[in-house]
Amino acid sequence: MHTLSFKDIWSVAKKNILWIIAIPFALLLAVFVLYSYFIPKQYRSDVQLFVTVNANGAASQTYESLLMTQGLTDTYAKLIQSPKVMRNVAKETKSKEAIDTIRNKTTVNVDEKSLVYSISYKSGNPKESALVVNTIAKYASEELKALVKGTKVTTIMSGELGVAISNVSKYIIAFIIGVILSISFLIIAILLDTIVTKEEQLSEMGVDVLGDIPHVREGGKGHETTKK
Repeated sequence: MHTLSFKDIWSVAKKNILWIIAIPFALLLAVFVLYSYFIPKQYRSDVQLFVTVNANGAASQTYESLLMTQGLTDTYAKLIQSPKVMRNVAKETKSKEAIDTIRNKTTVNVDEKSLVYSISYKSGNPKESALVVNTIAKYASEELKALVKGTKVTTIMSGELGVAISNVSKYIIAFIIGVILSISFLIIAILLDTIVTKEEQLSEMGVDVLGDIPHVREGGKGHETTKK
């Protein structure tokens, strides 16, 4: 197979430039239509809890208390999303959704250095997202205190009216996929291109080249060479 030059690639690209440009923008348009008219907006509300354990009932935090609290971070994170907490949340908020659905919409992140637990809840209703996340924080605090004696839970930030979740990341992903598809389309177009542009291509096909016949373009601007 003959070696492709930049000129060969550019020649094929020019012939398919509309498709190459259209593919990424078509995906962006599809994402816009999808999230504007078919997929409901999602809202997120957040709560932050500061959790500490006072070892041996000490009135203030000690190094031993901090180590103990850090050792319980994974346990506390799982407990926040435990079936018992979710069941109480569903009952108090009178949610029609299943417990597993509420759990799946809940995200818990913990910063072990600061011992702050961030609880987020996504919902199609901004008021519902705030109500549910605050209720989760309420029952989670009770469970955390009941788990280990001396646990103290302080609410740093209560959940407010849910904020619409941005779709910027989805647009970026769609554009990247579009660029990849455009490049793939260009590669396929190059492989399927049957136009002979080099003498080497004729030789590879077993065609003898007897000579070149110059072809003058209209207006006398340059010339092309036809192989015979």
